[in-house]
Amino acid sequence: MATAVPSRFAVLSIEDDDYKPKKTQKNATTSKNNAKSKPDKSKPQQQQQSNKKKQNKGKKKKTNSDDQQWEQWKQKDTMAVEETFEQELHQAILLSKLAYEEQLVSVAKNDKEQEQNKKSGKKSKKATMSLEEFNSMGTSTTVVPTNEPTDKSREVDTEFFERIEKETKEEITKGKEKDILKARLNKIDDDITFAQLRVEIEKRDEVIGQLRAEVHMLKEELTQVKERNKKLYQILSHGEMKDKASVLAEVAKLQEIRDELTSEVASLHAQLEQERSKTRTSSVDVKTSKQTVRMRYIVFYRFSFKCICTILCLLHLVSFRTRRGRPVKMPNSFFTKNYHCDQLILINNAY
Repeated sequence: MATAVPSRFAVLSIEDDDYKPKKTQKNATTSKNNAKSKPDKSKPQQQQQSNKKKQNKGKKKKTNSDDQQWEQWKQKDTMAVEETFEQELHQAILLSKLAYEEQLVSVAKNDKEQEQNKKSGKKSKKATMSLEEFNSMGTSTTVVPTNEPTDKSREVDTEFFERIEKETKEEITKGKEKDILKARLNKIDDDITFAQLRVEIEKRDEVIGQLRAEVHMLKEELTQVKERNKKLYQILSHGEMKDKASVLAEVAKLQEIRDELTSEVASLHAQLEQERSKTRTSSVDVKTSKQTVRMRYIVFYRFSFKCICTILCLLHLVSFRTRRGRPVKMPNSFFTKNYHCDQLILINNAY
């Protein structure tokens, strides 16, 4: 967070201009002249301050090195301002001392002149008075009653300069104390802001820690899920290979059964031809033999037709499912050699 820092000329503003000790009329005139000269000096300073503020609005944030340089400049400016302020105070005190001494000298001269005039007036005889003398007498009469307060002011004003020095020192100390208090208040505000920021940072650190723990847990779950998927993929791949191998083995068995059935059909056909070539012993035997042969042929052809249809359907299903990557499960008991052989034996025995 960038804090707004006052310009380096803000320290030059003097807070003690409003306070002025009570002085005589001549001191008041000198102080007024000094006060008039001071705002004339402060005008270019205020213009510089306004210009600097306008320039500082468009500037970017400064680095720590710039802040350190700024603090050094502020310290130098404060030292220079304090030195100049003390020098001006000393000069004002000296000028007031000189003016006060001049007043004392002028008052003493007037007192001496009045005393001499009184003495000379007593000794001299009464004579006609001119207008100038009459006016001077009027002024002398007005000045006479002011001797007592001047004496009192002399007695009281002996500690005037010491009091002024004390007041100036007190004002300087007050100004320093005010600056120290301002610095402390700024430090307190900075400490409060730092504490608030620390609390916020701690809260954010806690939230970040919780999020990191959640991310860690999710990563572990991801690794577990990936391992499970790998295992499932391996199992499925092995199962598909096994299913394909079993289907191929069943197809080979069906082909063998088909070959056996064709060979049996050929042998039966040969037997029929042999039976035809035999002489007909009797018509009854011939009829019975014909009927038995016909029945055998019918049963055999029906059975062979059913077997061939089932084999073709199974082959079609196997080819269709192998194309789509699906496993095929067939009953093993149906494709055994013994089953067909036993059935054929039962058929032969029946007829």
